[in-house]
Amino acid sequence: MEHAMTSEDRWYANRIPDDFVASSGDAISRISKIVTENWWHHGANALSQLVEPLLPILEPLASTDGEVSDHHRNQCQAVVERWLAQQ
Repeated sequence: MEHAMTSEDRWYANRIPDDFVASSGDAISRISKIVTENWWHHGANALSQLVEPLLPILEPLASTDGEVSDHHRNQCQAVVERWLAQQ
C-alpha cells in the first residue's frame, strides 16, 4: 500500500539532519532513533529500509562541524518521500 507524504512527514524529514547533528552515538544508532521516533507506526523492517539510504547523507555530518545545509534537508526529504511511496 502506497503512502503519500504528508506535511507532517515533510516537516520530520527536513528535521532529520538537524536532529542527527544534535544527537550522539554512532551514525546508524542516531538515524535509527530519529526514524523510529518520527515514523514509529511503521514496522521495524520498514524503518531499517529508511535508515540505509539516509546513512550516506548523514554520516559525513558526524565527522564535520555539523554544518547542516538545505541540500541535506532536501536529500532527506527526497529519501523519505521515496520510502513512503514504497510502503
